Amino acid sequence: MTTTQFNFCRLTGIPEEIYQTILFECGYLYAENYCKHLPEGHKENHIRSLRSLSEYWNWWKTQWNIRTQEAFGITGIKQNESNLRPFEIEVLKEAFYDTHCENSYQNIYPNNLVMKALREKIYGNRNNTIKTYSIKGMERNRTRKSSVSVKL
Repeated sequence: MTTTQFNFCRLTGIPEEIYQTILFECGYLYAENYCKHLPEGHKENHIRSLRSLSEYWNWWKTQWNIRTQEAFGITGIKQNESNLRPFEIEVLKEAFYDTHCENSYQNIYPNNLVMKALREKIYGNRNNTIKTYSIKGMERNRTRKSSVSVKL
């Protein structure tokens, strides 16, 4: 749990276990929503694979923490406050909900590290690179073409 998350729980009185459960459940749903446009034959495998990646969960926790920081920023409440008045607690909880609701994640996408791990998990370590002899052959062809002289 990050300092921001710890301070949010401390100030609002939400137990850390509940906070972590909400984080997990929302990350679980995000993976499902992220893959919802895939063809039916591939959707479940992609969702299952994404949810099994530590890279995904690290990325998700970072996104979650950013949203929690936004909740503090929106309210102007400092994380190092010793305690809050009841209405401030409600304002912070409402800002937390607003920054963490499903709509706030519509325009974020897993980073390259997550996508690379997902591709490796689904497709394995296939070697899709061009073989060395092909590159040499292409180089020879380019050299031949460039050796043609044009007279004006």
